[in-house]
Amino acid sequence: MNAEQSTRLALRIHSWWFATLVWTVVTASPILFGQAFTSLSGTVTDPTGAVVPGITVILESADKGTKRETTTDENGRYSFAQVLPGTYQMTAKAAGFRDVAVKEFRLLVNSPATVNIAFETVGTIAEALTVTAQTAQVNTTDASLGNAISTQAITQLPLLLRNPVGLLGYQPGVTAFTDGGGEINGAVNGGKNDQANITLDGVDVNDQNERRAFTSVLRVTLDSVQEFRTTTANANADQGRSAGGQIALVTKSGSNEFHGAVYDYHRNTATAANSFFNNLSGVKKPALLIDVFGGSFGGPIKKNRLFFFANYEGRRDRSGTSQLVTVPSAKLRQGIVQYVRTDGTIADLTPQDIQTRIDPLGIGVNSAVLKLFQSYPLPNDFTQGDGLNILGYRFASPQRSKEDTYISRLDYTVDAASKHLLFWRGNLQNDHSGGVPQFPGDIPRSVGLNNSKGMVLGYNWILKPTLISTLRYGYTRAGTENTGIQTLPAVSFTGISNRNALTTGSRRIIPVHQATEDLAWTRGAHDVRLGGVFRWIRNSRSAPAPFHSGLIRANRLQGQGSELAAAVPDLSGSRGPFIDAMASVLGLISSVTSNYTYDIQGNVVPVSAQVRRVMANNEYEFYIQDSWKITHAFTLTAGLRYSLMPPVYEATGAQTSTTFPLGEWFDRRGGLAQQGRPQSEAGQITFISQEDPRWRPLYRYHKKNFAPRLALAYSPQASEGWLKWLTGGPGKSSIRAGWGMFYDLIGQPLANQFIFSQFGFSTNLTNPSGVLT
Repeated sequence: MNAEQSTRLALRIHSWWFATLVWTVVTASPILFGQAFTSLSGTVTDPTGAVVPGITVILESADKGTKRETTTDENGRYSFAQVLPGTYQMTAKAAGFRDVAVKEFRLLVNSPATVNIAFETVGTIAEALTVTAQTAQVNTTDASLGNAISTQAITQLPLLLRNPVGLLGYQPGVTAFTDGGGEINGAVNGGKNDQANITLDGVDVNDQNERRAFTSVLRVTLDSVQEFRTTTANANADQGRSAGGQIALVTKSGSNEFHGAVYDYHRNTATAANSFFNNLSGVKKPALLIDVFGGSFGGPIKKNRLFFFANYEGRRDRSGTSQLVTVPSAKLRQGIVQYVRTDGTIADLTPQDIQTRIDPLGIGVNSAVLKLFQSYPLPNDFTQGDGLNILGYRFASPQRSKEDTYISRLDYTVDAASKHLLFWRGNLQNDHSGGVPQFPGDIPRSVGLNNSKGMVLGYNWILKPTLISTLRYGYTRAGTENTGIQTLPAVSFTGISNRNALTTGSRRIIPVHQATEDLAWTRGAHDVRLGGVFRWIRNSRSAPAPFHSGLIRANRLQGQGSELAAAVPDLSGSRGPFIDAMASVLGLISSVTSNYTYDIQGNVVPVSAQVRRVMANNEYEFYIQDSWKITHAFTLTAGLRYSLMPPVYEATGAQTSTTFPLGEWFDRRGGLAQQGRPQSEAGQITFISQEDPRWRPLYRYHKKNFAPRLALAYSPQASEGWLKWLTGGPGKSSIRAGWGMFYDLIGQPLANQFIFSQFGFSTNLTNPSGVLT
């Protein structure tokens, strides 16, 4: 397999195929479906059950007073596309029949809803029939799987940190777990855990840097979310950017009535317990004091036309956390190294013993090391370390943090006919996360700052009842910074925690510009959607050039440090902890790593000077789909999504590539090995800059990301007999089958790992092991 074939294989394994057959029946907990909009359709019939064409159907928002109007087609069907989630009422009028007024009913986010209207009796103009309708709470349109959750459930369900995105973890097919860094991650129906797609009001709010699951870079509060929707499988062509879960949130908007709320959630130490190990070490219970408070308010600025909504939420943590570090024992602080004899007793090697018996140069214990050791606190946890020279130290440390979130939205109906609608939503957060000290009394190892912000501007244009355009522009800027305290070279001990934290600061700014256009066209039994999404992503990271480091580790010495134990014939058990403790008190720096960073001109960047890299990529996606109601009970949905994802590149020019694919070089070496010829004949690897015409991108630009989707949905219509008993009656159940092809995103995480440590711009040199005595 050559390099090109290897690359092609690596790209193609990022595509996924899903085929699902589902039978859904309405129960007490119905399954709903949705994204940033929803749709409503149905059939109008007369008292005999015959369809009635040419009937005027009026849909009116119960919250804002806006109206939309359509007319039934020759088969008595009506349809409203691109409807904002909310509470609505509907009226149907026909000459010779009583007007039918459907009372308030709820449309959930992009949940295909069905309300059938039946005229009953002939009446006068003044007479009207008022009915109560429930939208069909079962998907009879496509094969997507997922749940739409309304405001009541969002505010009442218990959620960790009051994060609505965490509701994804409660959906069927979702596996949640904690990764090595303590972050909540998750995989959806076998897809990779970094392939989830999160939108807020139809605009991307993904974590572009690490693509962590269940993570929105803009904090959304429970009191600001109107609708929440997840698609866990079989997303249609208008969704399905990747193979993971598709998560859509919609921000609340104001209405014709003023509504507000004030809240405070408090948790304190009285409801917490101390850990077993803290009690064992005599460390008191860390403080726990968390307050989440805020308020929301919304209403009309101009009735039926202009509305506002605003939400502020603050969080204050004045808690503590338990820390565990390793420290030198009381005797090691004096230069005394202990060991276990072959007879099981414990022996001491004093500084004089070390100088005369262990150190061949006769220098003895390093005074600078002892001075540093004596600055450590005495151990209080004797279950850690080697139990002799290195022990544990537990302490409770305060950890302070504050979070402030500001969210606002404006909705404006431009004209009285409600054909032009504008909205704007803005988010801002201002967070300060206090770190913990390395030891009591020290300054925090690091402090985290976050001032992420975002906004979206949307324009809905109803060209005519059957043709609707939705245009959006979104700007989401993730802004995070972590401070550090280390700026100079440092030496570490093996098995003993550093006396001072070796943290370094970094700053990351990720602006994402997005433009989307969606066109919904209804013609007879066909509901056609087409549109495109354009994203421009720039991931800027600034961090200091890494400092040089040293390590005191005995096994890096010649003979793995055996000469340190040669004069101790009665040493029992493993030599490793003993010779490491001996190397520590002697101050033997056995390993040094020098780190060098270069600018584009090839100059060495001074240690701790700021180095900036910008990873950039653009994404272009297009889709078209058609939902065809073949019969009243049977719907076929077919679509195609096409994605163009150019490779991520370093935008300042700090990116190199080899003059030829490395796969070719490895193949050449394999061929030489088979012939018994030297590897030197494979030639040298030469790196070139972006300015060189021979430069190649990080990976191939794959231009064949065609992702077809197909879904069948059948809703049994039996109104009597055993089939009605089995299916619940007309519109109460749905049998669905779906198939789709999805492509995973490569994107920023790969570039994040590669570009900051690539050849030509960074080098580290370490002395060889086993040479120094």
